[in-house]
Amino acid sequence: MNTLIIDTTYESCSASIVDNDMHCYYSFNDSNKLQSETITEVVFDALDKSEVRLKDINNIIVTNGPGNFTSIRVGVSFALGFAKGISLPLYSLSSLELLSIFANKEIPSDKKFISIMPSRADELFVQAFDSNGNKITSILKITKNDLKKKFPSEKYFAVINTLQKGITHLENFYLIERSFKDMTLDLILSLKKKKLKLSKLKDINYFSEPAAEKVKSSWYMKKIN
Repeated sequence: MNTLIIDTTYESCSASIVDNDMHCYYSFNDSNKLQSETITEVVFDALDKSEVRLKDINNIIVTNGPGNFTSIRVGVSFALGFAKGISLPLYSLSSLELLSIFANKEIPSDKKFISIMPSRADELFVQAFDSNGNKITSILKITKNDLKKKFPSEKYFAVINTLQKGITHLENFYLIERSFKDMTLDLILSLKKKKLKLSKLKDINYFSEPAAEKVKSSWYMKKIN
């Protein structure tokens, strides 16, 4: 099975193709151009590297936040149009959940962990998982000071995307940095082993979890029950 995975939640564009033999072909662009101007180039670069033709893709997976509203919209809209255009199933998961999936790497078994993404100013998007990767909190938006209080480093280690190394400064935490290539390989391996089930994405719904935010940090969009 050939899977295309797309991520635009880090104000950049990442795409990878994981083929039938579990080889991963990765493309990335963090230029000053708008994501809407680079996403097509990034996706087709991954296709070229993999030598997988469009007709040989079996499904598409896209991250759907949390993060900047425009970034999420670019990735999800592109993936939805791409999937409908060539009649493929489209699945989604949050970037924090993608960070939490470990299939090949040993992690500390005596600790829970938190997946972290920077938000605005001193705020972070955070989600906690147990040592087996099961969610134990919803997606939270908290300050760094509250992070230390709610998730003490004696009980939790932290996981971030390698792209965020220079932005997410965490003291005292045992830190694991993960590349998009490694994460997508672990994602597909977990799906193959049936350790994970993804939700199908049929329509764009920006008011569903996880959260999106506009330029003003006070603006916060989430589902209201």
